[in-house]
Amino acid sequence: MKVVVFMVVTFLMVGCQSGNKKQNNTGEAPPQIVLSEETLNISGMHCDMCVASIEKGVNEVEGVQFVKANLDDSTAVVRFDKNKTNLNEISRAVEKRGYSVIQMQ
Repeated sequence: MKVVVFMVVTFLMVGCQSGNKKQNNTGEAPPQIVLSEETLNISGMHCDMCVASIEKGVNEVEGVQFVKANLDDSTAVVRFDKNKTNLNEISRAVEKRGYSVIQMQ
């Protein structure tokens, strides 16, 4: 009986895992990621909730891989895939949260 249960569980685990694999049948290579890291100067940050709000808003932009806002110097470092987004979209995400991007470096 234990052997039958073991076989059924093993079959289910293998069957479930094979469904998670995506296959690329087109023969094309997946698009390359082109990373860029930029520092944004942001006006209007005055507390830790501001930092959290900016980080949350920027993280919601498709292609953003990392964001870290800094209250001390009113900046945010953003790492993103240039194939999926750009600084204008990231700036709009900051502005939707009620802050302004002063200068993009």
